[in-house]
Amino acid sequence: MLDRLGKTYGVEQDVLQSWKNECYATRVWAPLIGKPDILFDVSVPAYVGPCMDILRQVFVESFTQTAHKVNKESPPQKLLFHKDIPRYRKLIDPFFIRLEPVTDKEFWSEMDEISDKQKSELRFSRQSALHQLYNLYIGKYKSQIINDLEDIEEASNIKLASKLEEVIKLMEETSTTC
Repeated sequence: MLDRLGKTYGVEQDVLQSWKNECYATRVWAPLIGKPDILFDVSVPAYVGPCMDILRQVFVESFTQTAHKVNKESPPQKLLFHKDIPRYRKLIDPFFIRLEPVTDKEFWSEMDEISDKQKSELRFSRQSALHQLYNLYIGKYKSQIINDLEDIEEASNIKLASKLEEVIKLMEETSTTC
């Protein structure tokens, strides 16, 4: 589609390549590399997050056309893969040439097939779901929730606030040790 639009409007090859890189690498794959739990039902330990972020940065930089200058003040992740980036960049152009156009019907058919396959093969991870719920709600609003639980008579009678505080402590300990 981008090649067709580029030809129609006489877009320069460098600009067309930038379009492809921006659309494909940074908008589709980079977020999934950095945070695989967006798509997959997995719990990513805290120590894996920074590693995935470095891989995401290397991936995105491989799709850029201009080389970034690296010196002794550069971040360690830039220094770590600096020598490999030019080799990765050489793989990008042939990659886009090998891509074949796909019709909407083929795309949605493939998506349905993948969805059906995942439904049959993947198992729901209760632990991962609970961890995500904790991060989304309890982690953000813990003081408000605890205060509300202390104010509600029924919750106060069964000491729900203190039980939640124990769960929060356990979750925080678990996330720091993972």
